[in-house]
Amino acid sequence: MSEITRPRAGSMRLPSPVLVLVLVTMLWGGTFLVTRIALHFVGPFGFVGLRFAVAAIAVALAVRPHPASFQRRELVGGVVIGVILFLGYGLQADGLRTVASGESAFLTALYVPMVPMLEFLLFRRKPGLAALVGLILAFAGLVLISGVTPSNLALGAGAILTLGGALAAAVEIVLIGRFSTHTDPRRIALVQLTTVAVLALATELVRGGRILTTAPFAIGAVLGLGLVTAFIMVAQNWAQRSVPANRATLIYAMEPVWAGLIGAAFGEMFAAAQVFGGAMIVGSVVLSQWRSAR
Repeated sequence: MSEITRPRAGSMRLPSPVLVLVLVTMLWGGTFLVTRIALHFVGPFGFVGLRFAVAAIAVALAVRPHPASFQRRELVGGVVIGVILFLGYGLQADGLRTVASGESAFLTALYVPMVPMLEFLLFRRKPGLAALVGLILAFAGLVLISGVTPSNLALGAGAILTLGGALAAAVEIVLIGRFSTHTDPRRIALVQLTTVAVLALATELVRGGRILTTAPFAIGAVLGLGLVTAFIMVAQNWAQRSVPANRATLIYAMEPVWAGLIGAAFGEMFAAAQVFGGAMIVGSVVLSQWRSAR
């Protein structure tokens, strides 16, 4: 191997699961604006249900698993995580109807410090020093990039719903880290997606909200985000088999960075503090991966 292509001793190479999770955050960041617009044409739980139904169909067509091939761990874990996913996506979408995007981003970002706390409370797993420093940097960066301060943050009904979604996101990350080992990421993703679709559509029916729509944008959003969701769920289940929940949380914290970059591309302006916050988030991820490489 030539000197040009040979990795140097001590150099940091990001493993493929980490790169996959970074790609997941990029896709997440791009769905926020699309979801917010689509909610003008369909109910929040109806949109989530249709989106996850498309994702479940896509995974089923790609995998075509035999019913007897599902392990008990995949069925139980998929249903449990699916219920948490339903709560997280549903509550966040419902909160977006009344909560401004900046406030929603800040409240949702609270899952970053929630994950290590849940890991300790549920499994007595203490995060290392580097993980704690990275989490503090990531959370501080999320606060800055959201542009929200305590003076303009009011906990109304929408904010409380969004907080519930943040807690569900933290529980989801912890549970995926526990159930993803010794399971097929495609089969468990199919169970998760189907669970969310059934629960969300049933909830919208009970609420009497809108499910079907003829709006071209909403139809395109359901189909497009459905395919994106299918990839995200399979990729997340696969990557978190080797990436611990605390480190995955740091990577997931990059989501608002990508959302901010996409917003800037569509003409949104950002203050210097928000740019600095994005740099802090990226720095927290680099710190985590540098320590793991060491």
